[in-house]
Amino acid sequence: MILNYPFTVESFETDFDRRIKPFALQSRLQELTYRASAAGGAGYTDLRERGLFWALNRMHIVVDRWPLWGEDLVLQSWFRGRTGPMYQRNYVLRVADDAGAALVGGSAGGTLVRATSAWTVIALEGRGVSREMVYPEGFAEEEDLLPFCPKVLVPADVELAPAGSRRAAWSDLDSNGHVNNCFYPQWAADLLGFKYLSSHQLTDIQVGYYREIHPGETVDFFLGHNPGASAADAVWYAEGRVAAERSFVVRLAFSAR
Repeated sequence: MILNYPFTVESFETDFDRRIKPFALQSRLQELTYRASAAGGAGYTDLRERGLFWALNRMHIVVDRWPLWGEDLVLQSWFRGRTGPMYQRNYVLRVADDAGAALVGGSAGGTLVRATSAWTVIALEGRGVSREMVYPEGFAEEEDLLPFCPKVLVPADVELAPAGSRRAAWSDLDSNGHVNNCFYPQWAADLLGFKYLSSHQLTDIQVGYYREIHPGETVDFFLGHNPGASAADAVWYAEGRVAAERSFVVRLAFSAR
């Protein structure tokens, strides 16, 4: 089942260049995930009634062009299938036509963003992974827009250096009582600073989520890039740790503006 989610990019979702922010884009993906899951009988409320909730394990976003403030778009999503306990979900974001439908191909529309994600179902009690199948048979779509999300780790030849810290605050939390997954790529990008981000365009985001971050916990950041590359051509890796334990890894690739 493919679900469509039309929306307009709002002013509060954009950056200084009028492009949608990564945080806002990922928030839209998350919203459609909940809507699409509800269509399959496994929405937020459905799972809560069974003592379960969705948790994001991996995300991969490929940006061909960042949407602009005021653009009318259609975000589409479908359940790709399950690999072990991970539910694979894909997305595609396109410009909408005058009737609000997604334009496929052509210079006026076409695909702006492609993404894939891997989610697990977690028990509220004890936070263990549930292997119960929550979708009905036949709900998956056989589509291979992107490969299944790979595990995101910092390569052995990348040296990470301390890059500051922050305490998880009230405004970072979501309804599951932990830091919302959309914040981690934003935190990682902010480590690079305004000068770098204003002269480089983010084109590829990969995130691996390893541990929940709870309110009041201090997250220590570590940052590095692939060896031998200049800062302009680098692929950046940011790792967040709580009490020396890895909580997340973010991989960011850029092109020059």
